[in-house]
Amino acid sequence: MSAALAGLLAAAGIAAAAPAGGVPAPPADAVRFVVKGDWGDGSAAQAAVTRRMCGEARRAPFAFVLTTGDNFYPAGAATDATWTRPERCLIRLGVPWRATWGNHDLGGTGTAVQLRSPRRYYAFTSGPARVVVLDGNAPDDPGQLAFLRREMSARWAGARIVSVHQPLRTAGVHPPADTARRLWGPLLRRGRVALVLQGHNHMYERIEADGTTYVTTGGGGAQVYPCVRLFTDGLRRCALEHHFLVVTATRTAIGVRAVTPRGRTIERVRIPVPAA
Repeated sequence: MSAALAGLLAAAGIAAAAPAGGVPAPPADAVRFVVKGDWGDGSAAQAAVTRRMCGEARRAPFAFVLTTGDNFYPAGAATDATWTRPERCLIRLGVPWRATWGNHDLGGTGTAVQLRSPRRYYAFTSGPARVVVLDGNAPDDPGQLAFLRREMSARWAGARIVSVHQPLRTAGVHPPADTARRLWGPLLRRGRVALVLQGHNHMYERIEADGTTYVTTGGGGAQVYPCVRLFTDGLRRCALEHHFLVVTATRTAIGVRAVTPRGRTIERVRIPVPAA
């Protein structure tokens, strides 16, 4: 990591992945950030979502932008049409990006270079939140499994959030990622993960299962998909709208607000952080 990037992350209150032996203590009482997924297709919807995100930043600054993957269509390349023009206001704000790799991102360098997220799986701390970003393209990768075991076994007194592209639980067109859920599910429970952020299905949905809330946020720009499995266990809400999330995390709770390009709130939820 360059000194300039390290300074930018430090200014935003973001600590890099912890060294072996432990996780750094939360340095702040709360952190506020935004999330979007399935977005970089150069559409008018992408630009509209981004403009609203910038308006949110003017109302109250956020620490970073987290993505849930499929950052650049069709094959992972950041172009003037999918990056420079539609994301101009966010680029000018200089807010750090923390990106999840989607299936469409594998063929290009946009996520690694423009979003400065070369690693496919990693973790970072921001305020009282520990965010673990996973690569749903390779759920059975031995290195990733070992990394996840270490993360979920480490002591952590704040909110633990996971981000992955392919959803572990969903009612959308793309079915749940069964291999990832089988391999990761017990580890997420061990780590008391309060919130799993997902993409891949182009919609907003919320599912509650096994003490964890799963939020699919795939409405960042690409054409939205319908819910097709309406009897999915734990399904609480499904909305076929473009949107992004505003997330505020403390040591005891995570607030999630889904916002449309026109500024309407689709849903606002409070997720308790499981006690240690």
